[in-house]
Amino acid sequence: EKHKIITTTTTTTMTDETSERLTKLILCAITAVALMLKNAGFVVSLVGALLGSAIIYIFPSILFLKFTSTRLANRTILKSKRLTLERLANKILFVFGVFCAILGVAVTVLTEFFPGTI
Repeated sequence: EKHKIITTTTTTTMTDETSERLTKLILCAITAVALMLKNAGFVVSLVGALLGSAIIYIFPSILFLKFTSTRLANRTILKSKRLTLERLANKILFVFGVFCAILGVAVTVLTEFFPGTI
């Protein structure tokens, strides 16, 4: 039986069978990776480095910049010196977040594959 689980603007639907197959595929992929890894701490560190920076610095900055640019385009807010400074600060935070993510991944990889270098 077909049920609409996911509906997009192009009216593409995913059936229960497709959803079940996708779930099984994802679980198999995760299990395969888990079987090949000797140290799960590496994955945890890697995900922490990427998602930690993304959640703290990158995503909020992107949301603020997108929200304000949309409102500026719709003329629901006016451009001001304060808004310009806030947007600049968010751009700086975005770059800082990307830098932290890259640095975190580098440290994680060096610690895992080249112990004693850090």
